[in-house]
Amino acid sequence: MLMTALDALRSALPPLEVAVTFGALFFVLSWVRPRPLVTMPIEAGRRTIATLTGTVGGLAVAATSTWTSTLAATTPDTSGYDGWWQRPLPLLVATVVVAVSAAALRGVAATPVGDRAVGPRRSWHAFAPRGALRVASVAVIALLAVAGWHTVTATSAPPEGPFFSEVPEWTALPIFTRFSGSFGYLAGAGWPNHLATLVVVVLAVAVVVRALRSDADRAVSARETAAAVRADRAPLARVLVLVILAGLLSTLGSVLMHVGASGYGLVGLPGDGRGDGTDDLVLVAGAYDAIARPMNVLGHLVQGIGFALGLRLAVDTLRARASWAGGAAPETQPVTVARGTGA
Repeated sequence: MLMTALDALRSALPPLEVAVTFGALFFVLSWVRPRPLVTMPIEAGRRTIATLTGTVGGLAVAATSTWTSTLAATTPDTSGYDGWWQRPLPLLVATVVVAVSAAALRGVAATPVGDRAVGPRRSWHAFAPRGALRVASVAVIALLAVAGWHTVTATSAPPEGPFFSEVPEWTALPIFTRFSGSFGYLAGAGWPNHLATLVVVVLAVAVVVRALRSDADRAVSARETAAAVRADRAPLARVLVLVILAGLLSTLGSVLMHVGASGYGLVGLPGDGRGDGTDDLVLVAGAYDAIARPMNVLGHLVQGIGFALGLRLAVDTLRARASWAGGAAPETQPVTVARGTGA
């Protein structure tokens, strides 16, 4: 009876590869810390941009990662590189949202009319959250390392193979890794699988750094205090970084799952047939089987964290905006200095 109920529950849930499976669990667990991840800028134009960026960006990353991971889990890979556009798509969506937000920010007045403007020179990360930047940096390095390694270790294969695991239609493209030396080939590697991901990672870093630098270097009123400037700019910088971070984690999780799944497996090879007990099947592991399974499991978790972060960011952005509209409590708005004053 219990096993029947468990089987029914398992069939009703999405596959483990789908982002929402672990993502929903991590989203629920995230409410152990109920305080919002973000606050709202003081200036009205920035507040609108921060609200739209956090809400649209977070929901877009969560929805895109769910859609692409569902495709990967339910659609057979017939070419050996079908998922080349699916894995980087959540990060690409996050990058587009940040780019649009940075463009919209240019239309917001830097200083009140009539005020003397000062053009400061700050580092691009002057207002960005340090912790989120560190995590994003680790995710970027991991993405470049895993995708780059899986690209340079790939090779082409002869038409006769032999091929193991999911066997796509044969192609001369370098999408194969050697299975345990000279035993055969596994598909799923090479630049056809990872070039788009590498390009999107570089693009995402360039866009978010440019967006943060552009805002950090924007002119300020000579009458504005450092505390007021930070209260206006740090919240939006935090939203931009968190949107990119959610996309990075979702894409990193997809890449880890793909590379892990492409590298493990046990193949039974016939023995020598002499009838002396040596003719049993010999189990041979994949080329990097020792790390492939942990990598695959880690990918499930990381992708789920990216989904949960995107959803939590959207919810907390709306909470912060509602809190501001209703009169924010001191603990949710870090600075009470009014813009344009010398207090």
